Amino acid sequence: MQKILGYLFTPLYLLTFGLSLVVFTPVQWLAFNLLGYQAQQQMVYMMNWCLMRCIHWVGGGVNWRKRDLPLGPNYIFAANHQSMNDIPAMIWFLRKYRSVFIAKQELSKGVPGISYNYKCGGAVGIIRKDPVQAREAIAGLAQRCAKTGEAICIFPEGTRSRDGQLKPFQAGGMKTILQHIPEAVVVPIAIENSWKLVRYKFWPIPFGISLRWTMLEPIACKGLDGEEVTRRVEAAIAGHLTAGRRG
Repeated sequence: MQKILGYLFTPLYLLTFGLSLVVFTPVQWLAFNLLGYQAQQQMVYMMNWCLMRCIHWVGGGVNWRKRDLPLGPNYIFAANHQSMNDIPAMIWFLRKYRSVFIAKQELSKGVPGISYNYKCGGAVGIIRKDPVQAREAIAGLAQRCAKTGEAICIFPEGTRSRDGQLKPFQAGGMKTILQHIPEAVVVPIAIENSWKLVRYKFWPIPFGISLRWTMLEPIACKGLDGEEVTRRVEAAIAGHLTAGRRG
């Protein structure tokens, strides 16, 4: 039944999702060129709110389980990765921490709405097959965030899990960040059900899928190396996902 209803409502989802990206491209440009960076970022937040809410067309829901975090520390938000639907909610709900994403460089060109923000919003693009470039790009971002107080969002799996099963977490990015921000606080975020939206590659989008993000117990990194922090993040997320399946 989820698939049958999906065929009926997927066109509305895809239309509104695509329109959100297209409309907010010139809106961002106007905001940036007339009012500056802060105004452009507000438009980015609104775009991602719209992208996140498109799921309601296919009977889905958004459930963000927050944790109150004081402003001040340098935060690293580390999440598992299941689909592109992971990101809009993270941008929206973490906006007060001014979060910057480490993303694949392919997004820097030709993607309405996203590529413009990629250029103006400070996201860092990495070439996954070029570890030297990736390490240098992440190091530059960490140095910047150490000064500005911006948070960093990272997906330690390195790529999406298309079946919801965790892939091994890679410690390289975390090691590089902590070399420049050794006293950062890492907040694991467990993402559930996002992979189900794209199990049929967007046609259809299954009906009635509720997505869930859960902010887990923060990890103070002082005195810990990147390998240990990554293992703790992986264990926390794996434990949460396992408990959710049992429940």
